[in-house]
Amino acid sequence: MTLLGYWRRAWRFAVARALPAAPEDVPVWALTVPFQLWHAVVRYDGRTFEELQTPGLPRWLRRVLPLRGLYLGFVLAWPLVALARALRRGRRGPAYLRLALAFPELAVFHPWSEYTDREARWSRPDFALAMFHAWRFHRAPGGYFLLDDKRHFLEVCRREGLPHPPTLTAEEAIAAGGSFIVKDPQRDLGFGVTTLSADELREVGDEARDVIIQRRLRNHPSLLRALPETAPLCSFRVITTLDPTTRAPRVSRCAIRIGRAGAVADNTAQGGIWAQVDRATGEILPGVTKKTFGTWAGDEPVRFRQHPDTKRSFAGITVPWFEEGTRMALDAHVRLAPEALSLGWDIALADDRPVFLEVNVWTTCYDYDPPDDALAPACALIAEGLRGSHPPPPALASPAA
Repeated sequence: MTLLGYWRRAWRFAVARALPAAPEDVPVWALTVPFQLWHAVVRYDGRTFEELQTPGLPRWLRRVLPLRGLYLGFVLAWPLVALARALRRGRRGPAYLRLALAFPELAVFHPWSEYTDREARWSRPDFALAMFHAWRFHRAPGGYFLLDDKRHFLEVCRREGLPHPPTLTAEEAIAAGGSFIVKDPQRDLGFGVTTLSADELREVGDEARDVIIQRRLRNHPSLLRALPETAPLCSFRVITTLDPTTRAPRVSRCAIRIGRAGAVADNTAQGGIWAQVDRATGEILPGVTKKTFGTWAGDEPVRFRQHPDTKRSFAGITVPWFEEGTRMALDAHVRLAPEALSLGWDIALADDRPVFLEVNVWTTCYDYDPPDDALAPACALIAEGLRGSHPPPPALASPAA
């Protein structure tokens, strides 16, 4: 794609409100969705793109600043940013620019990454899928989008007989005594997760009614061959995606998250490691961290085979409950959200059985060395889903509003 070709597409999607005519239009269309729906509620928790893009900014300041216009400016300025980056890459510059314009997702959201041609063309389009979910939620809130609500998901698991961690009320936990995992259901990426004793819950008082309280689970013994005893519970991320032809879900990607000693959560935002899992064998592959994703040391990509705290290798270990976990995710997709294009299921690899922790509608994947093409099928599903959706919304306020 040329710079002019990118600008034509971006202007057509953002200002003319056109929908993608073909799957290859989807990555650029996705960048314009926040501009189109800037003030619209796009998530189950009532947040808008304005709030998602400017967390913590006072409401009065949002009213003063032309934030929506600034976002459109970013979308239109992206080719110039990509060109500047390409010039710094020397001989690799032309290839980088071509991929950054046609598949901007990795380049925009992972600016430090030196991704390969295969990663650009085959990685799961996390952002594009999230923007499709936002687009559909704006028109038809409810349904499977509510599964993003951790409380609602656990209630659905209980009702459907799906395995999930023992969850208690504050009163039950205080009466039982001991230590518990406590989660703020409104926060993501492992933030808002802590451990509290029954006495501490009693001191918290009424605020304890607003959190999720669960029994602590232990990591499976096979993982403890590599993990420190104080590592948090490992979760198995299984991403299921509809097949564009059959419309049946299949496991498109899976990975394990490995936390650091003394951490409460295993998320990469908390310093954890994301290690892909071979879908055929369940074997854990060398992993990356949030900071090292897409980085290189000389001619080799940066990968971790050993846990940084124990210096023992996790690569090569077979994920415990691998077959059970993938079956759980596929079954839950069919039962709970058959129309959802792609979902990310987090399954705890506990010592006695696998259990669902949560499901992510807006899910992510550090898709390094992708084994096959996840981008084209997902973009085909998005383009088809948009053609079957309601007409685009009327234009909102001007970019400066």
